[in-house]
Amino acid sequence: MTKKKSLLVLMVGLLSATVLFVQSACAAQDDEKLAKLLADYLLKGRAVVANNQSIINTSGKADKGFTAAAYEAQLAGDFKKMTGLDIRNLDTSDHNSNLLLKLHNSAKEVVTEAQPQINQPGIAFKGFSPAIYGKRTGDKFFKKTGISIKQTSLKYRNPANKPDKFETATLKKFESGWVRGKSYSETTGSGGKKSFRYMVPVYITQMCLTCHGAPVGDNDITGRKKEGYKEGDVRGAISIVIPAK
Repeated sequence: MTKKKSLLVLMVGLLSATVLFVQSACAAQDDEKLAKLLADYLLKGRAVVANNQSIINTSGKADKGFTAAAYEAQLAGDFKKMTGLDIRNLDTSDHNSNLLLKLHNSAKEVVTEAQPQINQPGIAFKGFSPAIYGKRTGDKFFKKTGISIKQTSLKYRNPANKPDKFETATLKKFESGWVRGKSYSETTGSGGKKSFRYMVPVYITQMCLTCHGAPVGDNDITGRKKEGYKEGDVRGAISIVIPAK
């Protein structure tokens, strides 16, 4: 092979590598935008359920009025302020908005299916909490899209929320002085398959302390042991896995 041909082959190889690198970087940016959107939605949805927890757990009233329509109405304003998107009027021709709508519809289905549970009279704790809402919504969304949305914690209660190796390492980052509210993302590979991993920390708020606060070891309303968290502590994270296209 002549010098000229060798140089040409080298240049073509470098150009191909550059194109692949740029494509990979763009794909990661797109995945991060989508992951953040989905995580923001689930965090807002959990907050709506938390804000209605006292109503849901009222024992002397049957119809609580916490329907899918009520859920949507309460979520829409804050979500639009956060993202600029109107959850009730999404452009489904846009890839991310289409997936967001599927997550929103999954959440509304969860609230609708939980109506007998939410409206059961005569008992206080109904078993419909932000964590249960999140788990059921994530399960429905995964079946529709293949994208995993998981609530996880180093002090998990539900075995389904047990962190994997990646999640465990990231949760430890969040608990060791990570910038508050900052997410962590990485493209990982296993068995020849790549996935975009995204995690954002979940913090203990005043509303969380009823079940997760002090005194540590006491039973909460669910019958589980309180962890002794304080307001502002890292409770866990929303973990999203987007398979490579």
